[in-house]
Amino acid sequence: MKALLQRLEARPPRRVLVIQTAFLGDTVFTSALVRALKAKWPEADVDLCVAPRGKDVAQAMPGAGFVHVFDKRGPDRGLRGLRRIAARVATRQYHLAVIPHRSVRSALVAWLARIPERVGFARAAGALLYTTRVISLERTFLKQEADLARALGAEPVAMALEPRREWIGAARAALGTSAQERLAAICIGSEWETKVWPASRVASLARLLTERGFRPVLVGGPRERAMAREVNCGSIDTTGNPVGEALAILKMSALAVGGDTGLVHAARAMGVPTVAVFGPTSPSVHLFGPRERAVSLDLSCSPCSVHGSRRCPLGHHRCLRDLDADRVAAACQDVLEA
Repeated sequence: MKALLQRLEARPPRRVLVIQTAFLGDTVFTSALVRALKAKWPEADVDLCVAPRGKDVAQAMPGAGFVHVFDKRGPDRGLRGLRRIAARVATRQYHLAVIPHRSVRSALVAWLARIPERVGFARAAGALLYTTRVISLERTFLKQEADLARALGAEPVAMALEPRREWIGAARAALGTSAQERLAAICIGSEWETKVWPASRVASLARLLTERGFRPVLVGGPRERAMAREVNCGSIDTTGNPVGEALAILKMSALAVGGDTGLVHAARAMGVPTVAVFGPTSPSVHLFGPRERAVSLDLSCSPCSVHGSRRCPLGHHRCLRDLDADRVAAACQDVLEA
């Protein structure tokens, strides 16, 4: 590690690439690492390589530069696609790649692009392709990436996102006159079925929030449109809109609530009072601020997964089915009063 710092001191990088091609929430967490690297080398370009859905999040990161999109399930799938994205990355002539994503594919992008300094976690699947391996014994995602920052001589900072002006304009147009109301953004759906709070519970929460003077806004991807129709309850349905527009709606909201998903963590990164509902995953891998709360039933069978799964291993999904709206509404009141 000392040798790496000496090399970087002797030749500060002009361009740094951060490779984070995991889920949307992981990309949100990496905003802290990007900010730390930009503070360390303010004259350098700090670029990102992300999955398609993470593009808007990357563009919302203060200090972020160019954003490469690695569509590993689309045009960039397979070895040919991997070589193609590596060739695109190589045109930027990076001196340093920082790789918080632990996959072999992410490591291969940096290696095939011939980036001379490649730094990532020692226990990552692609660690053999790194030039420097960082050991982190931390449990939370943010503290793990903070260890990467320290290994590079950077001081860790908090995650942060700032929606672009055009996204704010699009969000106001989508909300119409409701943009002037006291909005409560409810993030529905998830990449993983077991992390989805049932529509009936969401509908109950929407009614409670309406009674307390909020206008509920349903936020989510295209897959959540059917669930939004099921929830209804006079909520504004913005599901299926671009991620950047969703970020703007969250920023405009007085409150955000939803499952352990990327948009909920994005709300946290923007300083919105947030309540996160946990079922199959653990809140202990997150750092919550004074205006953020995690709600969980703490069943003996949960957490049962790191990221979530397609179905409950025991077949009952009680961790979220039994979680009532009153408990979540109480947590919402708590963060608003904090």
